[in-house]
Amino acid sequence: MDSKNWGKRIMGNGQTAITLQPGDYEQEGLYIVLEDSKPLALTRDNIEQTAKKFWDDPGKISSKAKMAAEFQRCDFCPLKKTDGLCDAIRPTFPFLDALDKYRSHDQVEAIYKDDRGGFCINRTTMQKALRFLSVLSLVYYCQVTRKYWKHFWGIMPFMEAQEVASRLYLNILYLSNGSKRIAEKSISKFKEEITITSRNQVKRMNLVCDNDAFMNAFVNTQIITDILSFDIGKLLDEGFDMRRPADLPSSLKLT
Repeated sequence: MDSKNWGKRIMGNGQTAITLQPGDYEQEGLYIVLEDSKPLALTRDNIEQTAKKFWDDPGKISSKAKMAAEFQRCDFCPLKKTDGLCDAIRPTFPFLDALDKYRSHDQVEAIYKDDRGGFCINRTTMQKALRFLSVLSLVYYCQVTRKYWKHFWGIMPFMEAQEVASRLYLNILYLSNGSKRIAEKSISKFKEEITITSRNQVKRMNLVCDNDAFMNAFVNTQIITDILSFDIGKLLDEGFDMRRPADLPSSLKLT
């Protein structure tokens, strides 16, 4: 396959179709299909490999930027008094060269492969696709908020914000043994720490990004946690109503 059409083909109506080639998407993770290039693999292995190359290259981030207060660890980080940059930036900065030229609402083709080998394919905005990296940053790399990884179990990268918030709440409620009182207390602490970390990430992105896709990915993650402050019961009722099966035609109903 021509490298300029890697994993894609153009249909008769001018729309782009994703072609899944064997071996293109071997690992769990998100793949963003960019114009004129092979899919960019946002998998744990590729993130770690790319991050190492990135930090080993002294020309990627200036020493002045690295010394900026925004790049240092958060005040509540257990490693605050140690040298080194914030761990949460590891999965984001290595992809700046490839992705920072895109704006938040630029359309991209995105493919998510789950841990069971299933695929979810979506044409979405760059900021929504990068929300995958923002969540990965917060719940797998941040020294403080990585304890919340169970809260995000079962959440797919392309879910709408309301759907993500609903799933978060149900996960937290389960982890609270069904106690709404305990769940509300957990949500309060969860929101506080995710909000602080997300805001600090936005400040870091602002120092090195030319466009807003990365920054808005973290803003959107924070907004999702804010939704948990709303009437979550009403939110769930609305979600259930949207998926209620349509009424059967009268001729099919049992008499």
